[in-house]
Amino acid sequence: MRFLMVLCLLLMGASAFAEDEAMRDVKTANPFILLHPESQQAAAEAYYAAVEKNVFNGAIPLKHAQLAAISASVAMKCVYCIPAHTAFARAAGATEEEIKTAVAIAADVALNSSMLYGNQYDMEAFMKMFE
Repeated sequence: MRFLMVLCLLLMGASAFAEDEAMRDVKTANPFILLHPESQQAAAEAYYAAVEKNVFNGAIPLKHAQLAAISASVAMKCVYCIPAHTAFARAAGATEEEIKTAVAIAADVALNSSMLYGNQYDMEAFMKMFE
């Protein structure tokens, strides 16, 4: 009887170890998963995989998706995202001129948004410009 109990405990421990090892491999592959609560890490892993598959390898070519990500990163002033997406854009074939243009687009949107918002520009008048 003791033998069976010990065997059961060993098997349960081995199973838990295998699950921990599998999750550790996933977390090592994408360290962002560790930023999420443990209870949400499996969902986070699925989310990041879906974004990689469907967003950065989706309808927009990878280089253009990374250039858009640079613009968004600049607009958000994300010190983590800017160097990451710049490196990814270069790896996808973006030139320095394209990267600078992505930054300039973010700056232009921010400038005009600030000017319109700060001056409380009339929304109806604004929308009529695009009819």
